[in-house]
Amino acid sequence: MAAIFNDLVISYEGQDYAVKPTFAMINKIEQPVLSGGLGISLAGIVARATRGEVQITEVARILALMLKEHGVDASGEDMYVSIMESDNIMDVVNTVSTAFFPVVRDPDKKHQVSGKKK
Repeated sequence: MAAIFNDLVISYEGQDYAVKPTFAMINKIEQPVLSGGLGISLAGIVARATRGEVQITEVARILALMLKEHGVDASGEDMYVSIMESDNIMDVVNTVSTAFFPVVRDPDKKHQVSGKKK
């Protein structure tokens, strides 16, 4: 499934990390906090971003999780500072929020849902 997502390049402490979103990562972001997740709705982030009501702390926590999944020790607070120091905060928010939605490879191809037996 990871092939349908593009890498998100996260710059942290002078190093660039190419992180590819996965279903497990999405699940961890959206699962309730009591279940070990972040309790953040990705669709909610996109909806709020279109209204200009973004919670930067949510985006920071997502970036920290992505880096941790890549083996980098970064906190939500570290990423919050990084976002606030960026040239364009909304670019960061839009990039992160859209990273978890599949890339359309062929816009003329009909969309269908099919499953594979294991």
